[in-house]
Amino acid sequence: MSASWRVPAVPHQHTLDLRAVSLLLEAPREAEPTRAMLHFLNALLPVDYISLVSHMDDPPALLEGHAFGPELRNVTGQCFDKYRRYFYVFDDAIRIAGRMRAEAGENAEVTALRFRAGEIPDSGWRHRIYEREHLSDRLTLLFTPAPRTAFSINLYRSEAKGPFAAQEIERVLAVAPLLRQVHRNAVGTGAAARQMATRIALARARLDARAAALSPRELDVCARIACSMTADGIAADLDVAASTVLTLRKRAYGKLGIHDRAELIRLAA
Repeated sequence: MSASWRVPAVPHQHTLDLRAVSLLLEAPREAEPTRAMLHFLNALLPVDYISLVSHMDDPPALLEGHAFGPELRNVTGQCFDKYRRYFYVFDDAIRIAGRMRAEAGENAEVTALRFRAGEIPDSGWRHRIYEREHLSDRLTLLFTPAPRTAFSINLYRSEAKGPFAAQEIERVLAVAPLLRQVHRNAVGTGAAARQMATRIALARARLDARAAALSPRELDVCARIACSMTADGIAADLDVAASTVLTLRKRAYGKLGIHDRAELIRLAA
């Protein structure tokens, strides 16, 4: 049976190694902040793999996935493809993320969920991912950097290192609010601009929270406009005509009572 914890917004009192802190401070400036988080965590405890997942849509989407050290093959992408196609419906994290995403207000708590390999409820999921890639444990941190959003950071251990020990889980829980804040700070900074999927998801959620009755397609277009995408770029991203983008923009601006992109950016901030 999986285990879960709720972590308050304020980090626990915990002494951190200065080198570890410096790694975490660099994360918002990195093109892939989650890779910097993986190096930070390995200064506290062994973590073999990390993934950053958006729970804004069904099924969820992998934003980043990394392995620690050159001796490990990065299998996060191919494992997530199987998970997304077949197994995510069995994951308690999906239900927790759905509840978090439904909350209208700000929630700075982090929810942690732990699944050891033997606790995976579906045999296909267990065999085709955990046993195939020799994984022993997963620790998931679920959080909402903005209302109506949900993301997770997933930490994995190999069979060679064994499951997370109780004191190791305590170390992760102690820094979980910091990891949430680092992710939140990274979104929208110049270095994290390449994480466009995350920025669009957050902008879309903030606009949706305005309760202006925007259609899903209008939200898609406005979120991308707020992230400085051009009409042609949006058309290519959504696989629609540029004229359709302009029509959706005009309709959405009317509902929102705004006239230009600057006003839209303020609403999505």
